[in-house]
Amino acid sequence: MYNHYGALAKSSAIEENHARLEIQFPEDRVPDNLDKESFKETIDNLIKQDLVISSEEVDRGELSHEDLIRTYTNLIPESVRHVRLVKIEGLDEQACGGTHVSKSNEIGDFDLTQLKNKGRLKKRIKLALR
Repeated sequence: MYNHYGALAKSSAIEENHARLEIQFPEDRVPDNLDKESFKETIDNLIKQDLVISSEEVDRGELSHEDLIRTYTNLIPESVRHVRLVKIEGLDEQACGGTHVSKSNEIGDFDLTQLKNKGRLKKRIKLALR
């Protein structure tokens, strides 16, 4: 979503068999219509690329210098001085404290269960693992 529209992750919740992600688009790049099937196909193709996923801890001050950060880093409490960055090889880099796979194809098959408007600039995406 970031590559096509400049959308940033606003919030997320990852569970054992499902996930929710809310993204926010910039004012000038809100898509008129997102097709659920083509969106799922795009995600599925990325998963099948078997991308390496790694992490590293950085000082919070370094976050403003990262070119690949796709989350709202201002959501991280000021008291947090060190942040774990999770990198998806050649695709993305996020500040995150959750559990992650080591390669994208470990995710497996999934269903895109929801692609919903949550206001003019926000979309909610829900996925369920098969």
